[in-house]
Amino acid sequence: MSDATPRRVRACRATDLVHGQMVVVPLTRVRDYIPREALVTRDDSGRIVAYRNECKHLPIPIDGMTRKFFDKEGTHLLCALHGARYRVNDGQCISGPCRGASLEAVALEFDGDEVFVIDELVNGAAGPT
Repeated sequence: MSDATPRRVRACRATDLVHGQMVVVPLTRVRDYIPREALVTRDDSGRIVAYRNECKHLPIPIDGMTRKFFDKEGTHLLCALHGARYRVNDGQCISGPCRGASLEAVALEFDGDEVFVIDELVNGAAGPT
């Protein structure tokens, strides 16, 4: 029997996360060969946001495992494979093959200065919605 409770995964301390920095948080894998990660960063207003590291064009990590997430200006998330550009504040693709689609947001919880991502996938199955 699987545990259906979403898992809280520590990402970082809020005071340590600066604009233009990305924290990569491993999530439960669907299968051994499919990594799942959350990307935690700050948007232009300073708000902490998190998205799944998966392009909306093809289900691959947007960084192509390079660990380079931003365009050269540092203003948008950039898919390393096909050049899709996503706004940091809402994850919406503004150019590229998936224009108009949005990255999947990942829920966050805060406990004092600690930032946690909520992993909704538990033991390879979707947790409660």
